[in-house]
Amino acid sequence: MASPPTILIMAGGRGSRMGSLTEATPKPLVEVSGKTILQRKLERYIGLGFRRFVICIGYLGEKIKRAIEEMNLDAQFVFSDAGEKAGILKRLHFARPDLTDRIVMTYGDTFTDLNFVDLLQAHQGSRAEATIVTASIQNPFGLVDMEEGLVTYFKEKPLLNYYIGYAAINRSALDLAPPAVVELPDGEGLVTFYKILIALGKLGAYRHQGRQITFNTRDELREAEENLGSFYTDKGDP
Repeated sequence: MASPPTILIMAGGRGSRMGSLTEATPKPLVEVSGKTILQRKLERYIGLGFRRFVICIGYLGEKIKRAIEEMNLDAQFVFSDAGEKAGILKRLHFARPDLTDRIVMTYGDTFTDLNFVDLLQAHQGSRAEATIVTASIQNPFGLVDMEEGLVTYFKEKPLLNYYIGYAAINRSALDLAPPAVVELPDGEGLVTFYKILIALGKLGAYRHQGRQITFNTRDELREAEENLGSFYTDKGDP
């Protein structure tokens, strides 16, 4: 990877499911075993050769800016603030003037050993405007389709694919999002954008088969503290 792309980190949400931990602290600044989630991510990315970051802030954004400045990291940081209530797609679109032609989007509250180099190679080798990262989960129940009270399909404990929040995105992909879609509520806008790309045959997928954890609750935070060591290998990054 001769010229690493910009890493865009979504760090503007309130993190309300963390309870009192995020009343005065933005979720990316919650500590895990002595360091904030965000610092662990940034140090790892920089160690892998990434040097330019766009941080999409919102809730308590000034605290995130100040914290990053105090880290004294060897990298360039640009802060983009679309407002506390902005959805993911709006934050992405608002940051567009600061984006390079190709970016990797991630969240400020997740760890994974995803191989970014492999993801970017897969994206560049495709016709996709965006490539989302997926993982598989075994559904513990049978999957059933019904019509007028009769079962039309049954599959026992299927293996399902789900989106884990990481994506390689061309800046040009944002041209395909109409203003009305950009303004949709959080979650809905990004999903609609991806559906537009699907209809155009421009959304790729990259399957991640490694480890991951998301910090949405106190229980997930405790799980991360118990398993932190397994996220730091030479194969990938958080």
